[in-house]
Amino acid sequence: MTDQDLEHLRRLFEVMERLRAPGGCPWDRVQTHSTLIPFLLEETYETIQAIEEDDPEELAEELGDLLVEVAMHAAIALEAGTFDIGTVARRATEKMVGRHPQVFSTTEVSGVEQVLSNWEELKRQEKPQRGSALDGIPRSLPALALADSIQRRQQRAGSASSPGQADPAVAVADSLRALAAATRVADDTAASDRLIGELLFAVVALARQRGVDPEGALRRTAEAWRRALRQREVAARADAEAEDGAGGPKAAG
Repeated sequence: MTDQDLEHLRRLFEVMERLRAPGGCPWDRVQTHSTLIPFLLEETYETIQAIEEDDPEELAEELGDLLVEVAMHAAIALEAGTFDIGTVARRATEKMVGRHPQVFSTTEVSGVEQVLSNWEELKRQEKPQRGSALDGIPRSLPALALADSIQRRQQRAGSASSPGQADPAVAVADSLRALAAATRVADDTAASDRLIGELLFAVVALARQRGVDPEGALRRTAEAWRRALRQREVAARADAEAEDGAGGPKAAG
């Protein structure tokens, strides 16, 4: 990182503090950690979209917008006297150095799996108050990402990816059969809710087994359907305009 890079970072945080100061921006001054949650989520998803679209220019802009969110939260915390950006950077640096002993110490690892295993063990040592391997997973995650996180933690803790079912493909087939049987018996919304949830959980396990991010896969499929629908809408409008330009359909003679 160059001195100019550091100056740009310093300037960003100074700008944010100025926006929050008396005489600054009325909107920025009334924001809190809580009110900024929707904007943090929006900027995160816009960053994901830039990555998926492989757009470097857009990614640079969206990462900047995420950095603005960090700067805003740091400015709010500084005013409250709870922490500042220096604290944020120090703690993040200490965490990354401490959880990478294979780089910053003498620990040797055999590959990625051991790196992940060491990471979880170091995390347990840092946070002994957590009694479960699932502690720390935010319940506010999107549903597919939440299921994925739970299954990854289960796997690292030595449990099966899907409760009671070692083979995700079999679990998917079993869930489909159970859902079909329940549908034939009665229109039971509660049962359908449970069975579809189990099916989706099994599908997440199958995606993980195949090395696929289920959240990203579904988002890409939904985007493909969205594009196809828009293309059909454009074609339908073009046909309607062409028909109107020709004076409308002619009566059969």
